[in-house]
Amino acid sequence: MQKYQSDFIELAVFAGALRFGNFTLKSGRQSPYFFNSGLFYTGELSRALARTFAHAINRTIKPSAYDAVFAPAYKGIPLAVSVSMALAEAGVDKPWCFNRKEAKSHGDAGMFVGAPIKDGMRLLVLDDVFTTGGAKEEAIAQLSSAAKVEIAGVFILLDRQEKDKDGKNAIAEFERRHKTKVHALATADEVFEHLSKNKVNGELQVTPEILAQYRKYKKEYGV
Repeated sequence: MQKYQSDFIELAVFAGALRFGNFTLKSGRQSPYFFNSGLFYTGELSRALARTFAHAINRTIKPSAYDAVFAPAYKGIPLAVSVSMALAEAGVDKPWCFNRKEAKSHGDAGMFVGAPIKDGMRLLVLDDVFTTGGAKEEAIAQLSSAAKVEIAGVFILLDRQEKDKDGKNAIAEFERRHKTKVHALATADEVFEHLSKNKVNGELQVTPEILAQYRKYKKEYGV
């Protein structure tokens, strides 16, 4: 594991964005952990998260390979803006854009905010987690209805490493459909591995009992 990955995992615990217990996901699955990027809501936490995300992007993909960063509403909105700023701090000035849940019919009408969506545009898609990929599919469908865009890559904070509703590897199927790659700051396995062996805030966040619950969950839904 790279240092920026362990830093991200520990930052998520510190922010309260990564929690352990019993949670019902959007998919209806009962998960032993939950990740909520909306809890990186202070200026310092947002800046730290964005800089870590920008670092991962810059070490993975060349700036010449994409034209703008895009993120689906709603949790993707602060990611798009803050990561664009962090990239600029690192010398890579890229515009940001995000979609609306519903088209606006007045003023700056349309489905998108930020950089105009155009034919041939190469977008780097940002999001918080990847479970079944539903939110990203909806956003890409909106983009495709507006212009012929290319998905230059997808960067997420956490890869839950799960099957889709058809029992297939959700990320592998997404990559196949859209001819792109999905990159994560950390995977679920890396989260549980790190937090079962390293104390954060003075204690082990993943106890043997929590680790056993995760392994049971992974056996049913994991890839």
